Amino acid sequence: MQIPVTIQAGLWGWLAASSLLIGAAIGFLVKLPQKVVASIMAYGGGVLIAALCFGQIPEAERLGGLWPTLGGLLAGGIVFVLANQYIDHLEQHHRSKAANGGNGMVALLIAVGAFLDGIPESLGLGLGLLDGGDVSLLMLVAIFLANLPEGLASAAGLREEKRSGWLVFGLWGVIAFLSGLAAMAGPGLFAGLSPTWLAFALGFSAGAVLCMLVDTLLPEAFESTHAWTGLITLAGFMTAFALGHIV
Repeated sequence: MQIPVTIQAGLWGWLAASSLLIGAAIGFLVKLPQKVVASIMAYGGGVLIAALCFGQIPEAERLGGLWPTLGGLLAGGIVFVLANQYIDHLEQHHRSKAANGGNGMVALLIAVGAFLDGIPESLGLGLGLLDGGDVSLLMLVAIFLANLPEGLASAAGLREEKRSGWLVFGLWGVIAFLSGLAAMAGPGLFAGLSPTWLAFALGFSAGAVLCMLVDTLLPEAFESTHAWTGLITLAGFMTAFALGHIV
């Protein structure tokens, strides 16, 4: 029996998001050097850039042409930056309250920020299954690698704050589940759209992911890996480029 495309997208999305839980487990149970975590972040960023450049963005242009793709890229970037700024503002506000004996909203806002990062990635993964397409192996590997250090770093931070394992794994379990739902939204919401709008949707996802890389992932990696960040990111890019020629 043929599995519905929406369910397929969800399964692939949950597989990609499973690295959030794997990373959270490692971060909570094992104390890894920060440079190791940062190196994984930079490497995953390079893989993700290649997946967008050689997979998602060319596919968007093939479907709808240059202008819908550019429009989607710009719209996705603007929406991500504005949403990320708002989450950062809330996080800083609650950190200042926590310093004065306030509540523990910071952990929740960290999780919300991680989900915000994952929405466009999962959406792009699901959109690849439309019109009889196959899931992009490049995108799948890239999302998996990019998620791993995010869950790892956050869980390590929550452990330092003496948070319980139930909170850490419950939080990241919910985010992984919601990421699968975001992947399902690709074929679920955009099936039947014209190629122009599909190109816009793919471009939107790619633009948001690119801004996430520049605003969040790579700067965090640079704090620990410094001059090596470029070479590590390049290694990830080269891996994905080679993988694209093998599969």
